[in-house]
Amino acid sequence: MVAQANRMNQQFREAMERPGELVKDYPLASMLLMFGMGLGVGVIVSQTICNSLLEMAEPEPSMTDKLRRQVYDALGHVLTPSMLKQVQSYTS
Repeated sequence: MVAQANRMNQQFREAMERPGELVKDYPLASMLLMFGMGLGVGVIVSQTICNSLLEMAEPEPSMTDKLRRQVYDALGHVLTPSMLKQVQSYTS
């Protein structure tokens, strides 16, 4: 049992030393890998934050929607309700 624990400790130490050796052997590749991973995580986090903020905000009506609302309001004072529904059915 003790021999197995010593062997596991030795394997663990070797596994912890390997990444350090790889970084020493390939510094540029290691740096680019970490940069890419950081960039990817940053994009994912920013997308998540932006999407949650956009869902909370109410969409602002476009200029076309504002103009349509003004025209319907103006026509509502002149036309009967049935005629206004007919106009709305043409424009929808």
